[in-house]
Amino acid sequence: MTTLFHGSALCEVDADGTLPVPEFLAEALGAAAPGTEILVSRHEADQCLVAYPRDHLQTLRRQTERRRRAEERAGRDPRGHHRRVRRTFGAIEPMPRTASRMRIPPAMRHLGRIDALALFVGAGESFEIWNPDLAAASDDAHFRDLAAWSLDARGRDTNSTPGEQ
Repeated sequence: MTTLFHGSALCEVDADGTLPVPEFLAEALGAAAPGTEILVSRHEADQCLVAYPRDHLQTLRRQTERRRRAEERAGRDPRGHHRRVRRTFGAIEPMPRTASRMRIPPAMRHLGRIDALALFVGAGESFEIWNPDLAAASDDAHFRDLAAWSLDARGRDTNSTPGEQ
């Protein structure tokens, strides 16, 4: 069964990259096989990270092979395929996690420009991890609004006194 990730959450990130597992991820991963390893890499097109269970690698392999054949039929330079395969399968790391915590590896934090906050966004068979400031500057108006709302809501939560919401 394929795990589908849907939802979003803004999380605080510790100095070593550790953060709480967002509720929507915990729910999705609860449906996955026990001990499911999460892999993380830089997103192919956007300035964020993309993460998924290890079994999603087979889907990525099929997708890259399909693209390679299409590009070959179109007479395109095969170097594009090799660069894509290196990005997809070479620049990837496991993301250690427990039931309640996970840690974004240092190289991936660097590539995703993740600092004190991370915006997690479900993307179907994967999820994205964004620097919320980069997400708020996205060219996707809907996504930009989600990021801005998440940051504003966090500001309201940290500035409220007990009893205020």
